[in-house]
Amino acid sequence: ELESKNVMGVVVPKIEASSVHKNLSEHGYGIIGTSSRIDEAVDSYEVLVEKIIQAAEIETTMKKLLEDIEKTKRRVNALEFKVIPELGEARDFIVLRLEEMERENTFRLKRIKG
Repeated sequence: ELESKNVMGVVVPKIEASSVHKNLSEHGYGIIGTSSRIDEAVDSYEVLVEKIIQAAEIETTMKKLLEDIEKTKRRVNALEFKVIPELGEARDFIVLRLEEMERENTFRLKRIKG
């Protein structure tokens, strides 16, 4: 069963596997004509399948988180090297323009009074 869960704002899959372990009668082979090593191999295989399912969930989660981290890095770089410097330049221009307007107003007032 495949569901979704949210990890740090990233939607990742959550795999709910029904139990892979089966009873001896459900294995699909006769108990009488086989050795106990086959039973051990089947049990080991069932455990392995469960671990593979867990590993697939973890791997997919890691890949999605890494993709999101890369996107976030690109956004941070864009902010750090493009947007923030542009905003700083705009601020400096606005401050310069306001100072210039203040000087013009001061000069105008002196001309009117004088």
